[in-house]
Amino acid sequence: MAFRRVVLRIVLPISCAAVAAAAPRAGATLPDPRFNTIDAVVVGNTTGTAMGGAPAGFDVTMRDINNAPRANVIVTLDFSATVIRLYSTQNAGTTLNCAARTLSRTTDALGRVNFGTRLGGYSNSSLVQVIGDGEPLGVVMGRSTDLDGVDGKTGLGDLALFTANLLSNAAAQETDFDLNGTTGLGDLSLFATELLSHASGTYCP
Repeated sequence: MAFRRVVLRIVLPISCAAVAAAAPRAGATLPDPRFNTIDAVVVGNTTGTAMGGAPAGFDVTMRDINNAPRANVIVTLDFSATVIRLYSTQNAGTTLNCAARTLSRTTDALGRVNFGTRLGGYSNSSLVQVIGDGEPLGVVMGRSTDLDGVDGKTGLGDLALFTANLLSNAAAQETDFDLNGTTGLGDLSLFATELLSHASGTYCP
């Protein structure tokens, strides 16, 4: 009996502490993957203008276990597993980490965040990791009007690549900028806007 009392005195406090540590904090806004949403493709360009889908830009929504919006959550796009090149200057409100090859923004009061990305190259495989509050949300594809990712602009080399797909390979994913499933006139309009902007930049080292 004495031994049992000693064991109980040791085990019970430890067990209670473990349960307390595992229990959610009062008022905690725990994430819930059932209610989080992410777009399927990051569409970038040279100017950083939001592009692709409706609404334009890459959208993420963060919600908690009660389906309530999670404000002020950092959402990160990680391009380290791709050949996509990030520009060394991004839009205001976007945090760039060239070494890690990531872009981050913070959700608004409705738990939403929208990225207009400046990047070059593309990945037709889902290799861009989306991370919310440190937790993986999913992996997506990425593409840019700066298709070749070699000269820091949407230029003549990119025009040649785009035109080839427009004329003979409408199913090409990398030039589907409006995300309607094919390369067509809508994509031509978006591409032409970037081409005629004559914008340029430098890539992260």
